[in-house]
Amino acid sequence: MGKFYGVGVGPGDPELITLKALNVLKKADIIFAPKAKMKEDSLAREIVEKLLTEKLVPACSKQGKDIVEIEFPMTKNVEELKERYLNSAVIILRHIREGKDAAYLTIGDPLLYSTYIYLISALKELSPEMEIETIPGIPAYSAVAAKLDYSLAEKDERVCICPVPEGMEDLREIIMQNDTIVIMKVAKRLPHVINLLKEMNLLQYSIFGSHVGMDGERIINGAKEPFIVSEKEGYLSTIIVRKR
Repeated sequence: MGKFYGVGVGPGDPELITLKALNVLKKADIIFAPKAKMKEDSLAREIVEKLLTEKLVPACSKQGKDIVEIEFPMTKNVEELKERYLNSAVIILRHIREGKDAAYLTIGDPLLYSTYIYLISALKELSPEMEIETIPGIPAYSAVAAKLDYSLAEKDERVCICPVPEGMEDLREIIMQNDTIVIMKVAKRLPHVINLLKEMNLLQYSIFGSHVGMDGERIINGAKEPFIVSEKEGYLSTIIVRKR
């Protein structure tokens, strides 16, 4: 059997892919990239294709790496998702059993709010003996903080990484209980989050990053400029609040 690699490709800038991830991509026989059903292209695939066609990896650009997109539905239906992950695992396992080394791409880190988590669960269920190696990646919040030299935590400060909850009162409680709050999976709730931070007088201590390292990147430093954002900018965005 071949080997399966979960590869974190970072937040968007191909130069933020680690050397270990690059080496795995160079030697992999086949690369799989997740794609949301509602999106035309796989963002993870775009990041890697930019890297593999650069002069940095001339061998890959000549060989033409085989990159296969795996589509996932944007649904919360547990049974539907489980079936889709199992079907995807079957496709990947077919190549693994042919002796091919396969890499699966994930934006950011593979083990943080990623489809990879559910995929390897399905792979382990179908083939417990399969060898799996996970290559960590730089998460979006690290890239956002680095853009502004924004300290995430010092000394004994507590950091909470969380998705936007259904209710803003839940988010208010999370903010009150922690020193630094990394708010992810913002999406359509972006205006509601901004309104809450404004109400709590925290916008001046907050930063915002959308599509970091990609086309259309936008960075806002609440200490220096107003938070003027639209609902559409919530996709692939991160808000960091450091109260101290």
